[in-house]
This record gives sequence, C-alpha cells and structure tokens, in this order.
Amino acid sequence: MNTRHYFALQQRHGCRKPLSILFALALILVINGCATPNNVKKVDTLKGDISSTKILLMPMDVELSILTAAGLLELQAEWTSNAMGYMTRSLESSFSRANYDIAAHQISDADPLSEFVQRQKLHEAVGLSVLTHHIGPLKLPSKSGGVFDWSLGSNARHLKETSSADYALFVFVRDSYSSGGRVALQIGMAILGGHVPGGQQVGFASLVDLDTGDIVWFNHLWSGTGDLRNQEAADKTMAALLDNFPGIQSTRN
Repeated sequence: MNTRHYFALQQRHGCRKPLSILFALALILVINGCATPNNVKKVDTLKGDISSTKILLMPMDVELSILTAAGLLELQAEWTSNAMGYMTRSLESSFSRANYDIAAHQISDADPLSEFVQRQKLHEAVGLSVLTHHIGPLKLPSKSGGVFDWSLGSNARHLKETSSADYALFVFVRDSYSSGGRVALQIGMAILGGHVPGGQQVGFASLVDLDTGDIVWFNHLWSGTGDLRNQEAADKTMAALLDNFPGIQSTRN
C-alpha cells in the first residue's frame, strides 16, 4: 500500500493519533537536537506573481492544554479559542504585507464526519507521518535521499472548485503548559538528578497545491518554550512556522 492510499484509508475511517503519541515524538526529536524550526520542503516561487496567487487559509487545528503532575493533558477551551484568534490575525497580517491574495475558508459543516473535519484529520495524519517517517527516527525506505512527495490527495481539488484558490495553507499546533504540580515535580526530580519533561510546543504548516493535492511547502516547529496566550507570543510562533515561505521575510539570521 503506497502512502497516498494509506492516508486516504485513514481519512475514510477518521483515524486520529492520541496526543500522547505526538508529545512522545516531540520529546524524541528534541532529545536528538531538532528543537528549532526546520523547513523540510520549500519552494522558491509559486504559480504566477504573488499578487495573482490566491491562498485559501484553512481554519487552524490548534489545542492548548495544561500538563498535569501525572503527565495528563487537560484541554483549555478558552486559551485555545484566544490563541486561534491571535494566530489567525498574525497569519493574515503576514500574507497581507506580502501582497498575497488570501481568503479564509468558511466552515459549512463541523460534523465529525463532514468533509472539512475529515480533511483536517487527514492533514494531521500526513503531517505527523512526515515528522515520524521523513524527519524522525523511523524513516521510510521510499523516502530515502530526501525525496518529499507527500500529498493530501486529489480530493483537495474540491477546495479549488469552491474557492478559486491556487493553494491552501493548513496549520496544526499543540501547545502545553506545565501545571504548578508539574513544575514542583520537575524541580524535585532535578534535585535528585532526574528529568521530567515540561510543556511542549509542537506544530507544522503545509501549503497544498489544489490542482494536485501535493504538499509543495512544509515547515515544522518543536520548542520547550513559547506561549500562544497573547498576541506578541503568537506572532513569534507564526513567524517561525512561516520561515522561508516565498515572499515572506524569513525569521532566520
């Protein structure tokens, strides 16, 4: 089974990886020295001039949680809602300054079985697989030599038909913050010479060609610091996720 068929199957059955897997993966990669933004797939130019390139901004898949002393993640709805607003404003501002023609995707159906929700799940599954099998410790033999040919499949063309956009940008972020009990545990273990991980900020962004469904630009972020609970901090995170995006000023020196 090739990767495109595999992910189509995941989309059909609505598969979702637990958050514990995501953060375990993040910890492995941080330990192995991948704690900074890393542009995996980039393209120097997009179709046509920037001013004539229309990008559909997909609703962000974002969750903010508290990491308890027991290592459980407790979703914080208010933090999440505020963060999505901060991140959306930052994203729109960056693309507007670069003179891109942007449009926000309007959600018509939030039902778990709707095409929109299934497409978000598919992007999550593909992005996590990129982190695991293209960047991380379980590289696929078919991806040897740095070949990047990941895709959301030809169904992405439906977005082009309904929006007239050339590309769609997907953003996935999971951000956790240590509770007071978790901090106390970290301090106690540090005194004893042990280590207990704290909150992690993990995210990735994908630019999808709506003619083919192929991911033509992909960037990811892992960090043990960072905060999405205010506009300034959210601006920094979004700047990192948009690093080396065509026409947008890089955050790197």
